[in-house]
Amino acid sequence: RSIRVRGCEAGLKAVLSRLDPHAQRLSIGIGWISLSIGLALTLAPVGAAKFLGWERRERSARLVGAADLIIGTGLLMSPRRSRWMLARATLNAVIGAIYARALADSTPRRKRAVGGVCLMIGLTANDYLLSRRLQEAEASYNLTDI
Repeated sequence: RSIRVRGCEAGLKAVLSRLDPHAQRLSIGIGWISLSIGLALTLAPVGAAKFLGWERRERSARLVGAADLIIGTGLLMSPRRSRWMLARATLNAVIGAIYARALADSTPRRKRAVGGVCLMIGLTANDYLLSRRLQEAEASYNLTDI
């Protein structure tokens, strides 16, 4: 099938949402979560870093927050969400590395850092698999002139 869309993102969103509605809803929910986390990390990096077990990593918290804001916006605004989900999976891997570094530096919140590494492994895999599902749905149509 081939769809030719010129300036009609609403129509494209409607077509894609019918291809795999569950994956589309999941990606929208993840977009809202990314925006929420991004706001917290960007606006309160010291408190967020301490809560996450990233002592003395406020700059990392702010950078991850900014990336979350961009990815969350992309997931909510773009009709083609597979690339944004792949970016989300990549960011999760980076966050996992931050937790691993906190462990290597003997963080006082060691249990939180261990939990963070484990959580990021699971979320990275989940978001990568969701990006593949979205990509397959997008590829089932030849989307041109977007």
